[in-house]
Amino acid sequence: MIVEPDRDALRAALDRESRRLVERVRSSSHLGAPVPGLDWTASQLVAHLCVVYRAFALALRGEDLTEEIAANLGSGETLPEVVASTNARAVTVVTFPGPGEAADALRECADEMLAALDSGPDLLAERPTPWYGTGMTRTVGTLAALTVSESVVHGYDLARALRTRPWLDERSAAAAAPTVMSAMLPLLVDPAGAHGFTGSFEVRIRQAAPFVLQVAEGQATAEPADGREVDCVLSLSACGALLVGFRRRKLWQAIAAGGALATGRRPWLGLRFNTLFRLP
Repeated sequence: MIVEPDRDALRAALDRESRRLVERVRSSSHLGAPVPGLDWTASQLVAHLCVVYRAFALALRGEDLTEEIAANLGSGETLPEVVASTNARAVTVVTFPGPGEAADALRECADEMLAALDSGPDLLAERPTPWYGTGMTRTVGTLAALTVSESVVHGYDLARALRTRPWLDERSAAAAAPTVMSAMLPLLVDPAGAHGFTGSFEVRIRQAAPFVLQVAEGQATAEPADGREVDCVLSLSACGALLVGFRRRKLWQAIAAGGALATGRRPWLGLRFNTLFRLP
C-alpha cells in the first residue's frame, strides 16, 4: 500500500521548491563550498537535482530510459548501494561553469519535470526505475513525490552549504512525505538493524495522511491506518519526517524541537525506527 498523493499539492510544492532552489543558486557567488554531511560540493548537489528532475521526467512520460540512463547506472547488491553508486557517477557527468549556468540548468530540468506532471499521467501507473535496481518500478505518484522530497531536503542542504538561512516549508513536505515513506521504506530495511525485530508503527505526518509500517523478519510492509492497535505511534511534522528520514536530523533532536512525538503501548520503539532502515 502506498499513500496516494494529491496531484495539485505535489505540483504546487515542486514549483515552489524548485523556484527557491533556482533563486538561491543564481544569487550565490560560487558553488564550490562543501555540503555539510555529504561528499558533494554545492555544484554537485545541483547536478544531482538536475539528474533527478530529468530522469524522473523521462520516466513519467513513459519514455525509453536505456539511451540516457543506462550508461550512468551504478552497481551494487542492495537498493541503497545501487542508488549511491548511480549518484556518484551522475555528479561527475554534469558540471557548470558558474552559478548562472547552474541555475539555468536547474530551471530547465525542473520545468521538464513539471511539464511531465502536467501532462496528466495516472499517479498509480508503474514506471521502470532502473536506478533502484534491475526490474524495479515505482508509481508515477511516488516519483513525483520523490522529486519534491529531494527538493525540500536538498534545499536545506544547499542553504547550509552556502551559509544562508535554510527554508523548510511544511506544505511542500506534507505533499510528499507520506507517499515517499510508505513507498520507499519497505525497500530500505537494514538487515542488521532489523534483525530479530518485530513491531508496528503508525506514522502520522501532520497535515497529511497516516499509514502503518509493519516490520518483521527483516521485512517491512506499508498498510492503511485503519484504527488497528499498533506498538508505537509516531507523530511528526512533515519537515521533521523528511529531515529524520534523510538522516539530516536525529529523531531525539526532532522530539526535543517539537517536531516528533512517540506514543502507544511501546513508545520507546520510536527511538529504534531509524535504525531499521538504510539510506543510500
